[in-house]
Amino acid sequence: MNHLELLTTNLYSFIPVFVRVSTILFFLPYIGSRTVPIIFRFLFAFSISLSIMPFINSKEENLLISLFNAVVFGMAIGIMVRVIVSAVEIASQLMSIQIGFTIANVFNPQFGEIMGPLSVFYEMFTIALFFSLDLHLSFVEIMVKAFEFPAKFSFSENILAFSYIMFPLALKLAAPVLLVQILMNIGLGFLSRIMPQANVFFVGFPLLLATGIAIMWLSTPIFTMVVSKAFLNLKDSLIGLLR
Repeated sequence: MNHLELLTTNLYSFIPVFVRVSTILFFLPYIGSRTVPIIFRFLFAFSISLSIMPFINSKEENLLISLFNAVVFGMAIGIMVRVIVSAVEIASQLMSIQIGFTIANVFNPQFGEIMGPLSVFYEMFTIALFFSLDLHLSFVEIMVKAFEFPAKFSFSENILAFSYIMFPLALKLAAPVLLVQILMNIGLGFLSRIMPQANVFFVGFPLLLATGIAIMWLSTPIFTMVVSKAFLNLKDSLIGLLR
């Protein structure tokens, strides 16, 4: 049986699959962005739904219950992914403030907000790390397994428990730059007291900028390790939604 026959003979089974995949993609960063054309998101969700249809063994026969499960699980998995992306954004904003990159903010059409160049860089780095860890394949596997379990209101507890890591994770990511920049500012403060005639601003700004960029480069392995562990914890948390 080809995909077209499978779709026509199992239309009521395909609708919940398509709704769930569409909901997940809507909440995912980048793919669910307003900058991505709607027709692309529609075709992308349609192709994924059509691909996983032969592997789905749904236990729900009621269409309304299946749609409810699709929306609830789609929101849960999408919001949990955004927790890590938001943590990276907060960390990059903290580093931008300390280094002095806030004067070069750019408009982000994805969320309709102003963000610094470090935020753009770290977001691209994070999404590249996401695909390098093959987590997109884990998402497809979890979407297939999710149809074997009914939706639970305890999803909210899982989401709240996972969202607690957002600010600690952001602090861990920005800690190397924040620590060095604070020490540099303390040193410049002592210098301004010792030498009041010295123009600390013109000396300190390029020094803070150069030091911040150097620490960012040196702390890239730490950033990669912390974000990778966060993504692996995300995978375990998403599996926990099915239990």
